[in-house]
Amino acid sequence: MKSPMFLCTYVSPDGIACQESISEKGVCFWHNTQKEKTSAEIKFHLEEKTKKQQPMCGFHLVKADLSDAFIMETDLSHANLTRANLSDGHLFGINLRHANLFKANLSHANLKEAHLEGANLLGVTLDKTDLERVHWGKNKHVINHHEADILNKQGNTQAANIKYLEAEEIYRNLRKCYETAGTADIAGEFFYLEMVAKRKQMPLFSLTRMWSKLVDLLCGYGEIPYRIIFSSIIYIVFNAILFGILGLKYEGQIYRFNTEASFYENLVLFGNATYFSVVTFTTVGYGDFTPLGMARVFAATEAFNGAFMIALFILAFVKRMTR
Repeated sequence: MKSPMFLCTYVSPDGIACQESISEKGVCFWHNTQKEKTSAEIKFHLEEKTKKQQPMCGFHLVKADLSDAFIMETDLSHANLTRANLSDGHLFGINLRHANLFKANLSHANLKEAHLEGANLLGVTLDKTDLERVHWGKNKHVINHHEADILNKQGNTQAANIKYLEAEEIYRNLRKCYETAGTADIAGEFFYLEMVAKRKQMPLFSLTRMWSKLVDLLCGYGEIPYRIIFSSIIYIVFNAILFGILGLKYEGQIYRFNTEASFYENLVLFGNATYFSVVTFTTVGYGDFTPLGMARVFAATEAFNGAFMIALFILAFVKRMTR
C-alpha cells in the first residue's frame, strides 16, 4: 500500500503555494532550511524547473553553486540565496523580488530586465554584471533604505543608521557597476541615493547635515542641475520683493511699494526691483538703481550667492554633459 502524498505547506508572502509533493506533512526539500543545497545536482534541478515554468518562490538556496545556470524568467522571489554563486548566470528577466542575495556572487551574470525590488543586495559581487533595464521599484530605493526610514520614524536612530550605512554601501556598489557599463545616467541616480543615505547618518541638526541638505535642495548633489535654475528664480523674486519693500534709489528719486499707489505703479516697481535683483544676482551691476538702508546687505548677499549658484550650475551641467 502506497503511503499518502502531501503538498508542501509553504506559501509565499505573495500568496503563491508550493506544488511540491512530499511523503509527510511539512515543507519540501527546497523550502527546508535545514537541508543543504550545495550539491552539483541543484543547478540541474533548477534548470529543469525553469523549463517547466514552475515557480520557485522562497527556495532556500544558501551557498548553492548556480554558476552558468540557465534560469531565465524564473520566479525566485523571497528566495534565500545567501552566498550563492550565480556568476556567469543566464538570469534574463528573473524575478528576485524580496530575495536575500547577501554576499551572493553575480559577477558576469546577465540580469537584463530582472526584478530586484526589495532584494537584499548587501555585499553582493557585481563585477561586470549586466544590469540593463533592471526593475528597481519606486525611487530605486533598496530594502535597507526602506527599513532605515521605518526605524527612524520609530525613534530607533542607532539601528536606522546601521541600515542607512548598508544602503549607502549597496548604492555605491550599484553606481560603480553602472559606471563600468557606461550607463552614466543610472549611475548618477544611485550616486544621488548614496549621498542621501550618507546624509541621514549624520546628527540631525549638525552643520554637515544641514550643508548636505542644502546642496541636495540646490542641485541634487550635482545630479539635478535644473534645481539650481528653480532655486535661483525663487531667490531672485524673493530679493526683488525685499528691495521693493526696503526701497531703491534711481536718479535721486526713491521707489518703494506703497499701499496708496495704484496696482499698476506697484507692478512697475516690482518689475524694476526684479531687474535690479537679476543684475545683482548675475554680478553685472549696471549702477542705475541703488539699494537703500538694509537693502544693501541683501544686495551684497545676493551678489555673493549668485556667483556661487552660477558656478554650481556650470559645474553640475558640465558633470552631466561630460558623461
